[in-house]
Amino acid sequence: MKFLLEKTKDAGHRVTINIPKIIIDQALIKEFSKINKTTNINGFRKGKAPIKIIQQKYGNNVYYDVFNKLMQKFFFEFLSKEKINIIGHPKYFINKNEEKNENFKYSVIYEIYPHIKIKKLNLIKVEKSIVNITDAEVKKNLIENQTKTTVWNKVNRSIKINDRVKISYSLYDNNRKIEKFGIKNIQFIVLNNNLLNELNNKIINHYTDDVIFLKIFFSSFHPEKILHKKNITLKIKIIRIEEKEELKIKKNIQNTKFIELNLQSIKNKIVQDINKLIQNQLKNQIIHKLVTLNPIKIPPILLKEEVKNLHQKLIEEYKTKKNILDKRYHINLELYAKKRLYTKLILEKIINDNKIVVDEEQIEFTIKEISSKYKNPLEIINLYNQNKILRKTIKNLELEKKAIIFLQNKINIIDKHYTFDEFIRNNRNYSEELFF
Repeated sequence: MKFLLEKTKDAGHRVTINIPKIIIDQALIKEFSKINKTTNINGFRKGKAPIKIIQQKYGNNVYYDVFNKLMQKFFFEFLSKEKINIIGHPKYFINKNEEKNENFKYSVIYEIYPHIKIKKLNLIKVEKSIVNITDAEVKKNLIENQTKTTVWNKVNRSIKINDRVKISYSLYDNNRKIEKFGIKNIQFIVLNNNLLNELNNKIINHYTDDVIFLKIFFSSFHPEKILHKKNITLKIKIIRIEEKEELKIKKNIQNTKFIELNLQSIKNKIVQDINKLIQNQLKNQIIHKLVTLNPIKIPPILLKEEVKNLHQKLIEEYKTKKNILDKRYHINLELYAKKRLYTKLILEKIINDNKIVVDEEQIEFTIKEISSKYKNPLEIINLYNQNKILRKTIKNLELEKKAIIFLQNKINIIDKHYTFDEFIRNNRNYSEELFF
């Protein structure tokens, strides 16, 4: 037997593995022989130097590589034998006195995927939006939006929801100004922006030239390390308050004709976008109900890695945006990571248990569909074909779609009908993207 196994459970799962010294010695001699054949050593012909000379010169690096490879090899043999699916990166531990023993013994701490059971699907009820979109409604909305314009007029009253305000602010830590940030100016529409809700709510009912103070706690996930785990005070001054006025403008005959000539293609695009939004809403409802009925205990190591990855993305994004008050930098990253992992784990379970697969034709079709939105479709197709990671991402997305369709066929879906106008009103952010 090449190695002995002793499984215990402590901080995660631990396996202790024994590798006979003879296996290590054979692996070391093999590596030293390779080096000997390919390296010139002074005083010896290539391949003729004594192994001891090679060992003295390259020993440390070879020992590290050989032990590292053997530890991984035998650990993954153990996983294969026991049919264990691990998550995250295993941690290897070596006893300092192992070189004195007959066998080389080391331990590995690892974590396995949580045990997931998907049941009670028949108890799940979700709402699905059904939108009746007529040519007349699409045309009416498009023409209305191209025959009006918005102007912002300065007002001398207190701030209300949907006003546009301009403020200046500076940051203080224990009454000491943080000079790094200086005084910043920012303009936004109240309660219709990506800024912190505390800021939006704080300025309502205040007037121009008012100075207000707002205390915000910056978590350890915020991209600005200098602000981590501190209660920072914002000194805010209201510079300008404006209200929106929509003005009717003369119809642009060219634009109207363009809408009439291209109505069907415009409508098809709107229908496509609405269907994507509806499917996303449906997916979120299904996952939420599934987790509620089938609680999942997420292993700490998996959560830690997901948080780390999300945090890194936020930092990269922040480098270009540099807006410390953007609420995405103040979210509970652990909670967000849990939601993402719940979705991933449940869909993986559905895919594996029901042997859901995606063929190459579907992947090719999706890639062509994506490429059609670019100026050089062939360039995008080649990019996906050459990049295995991008191609795998497409495959995973298609698998996810099939898993959601599988779930939809198992649960109770209640149709909720909307007219086009009703749907647009209920999804205001979407409507702004659609028509502006």
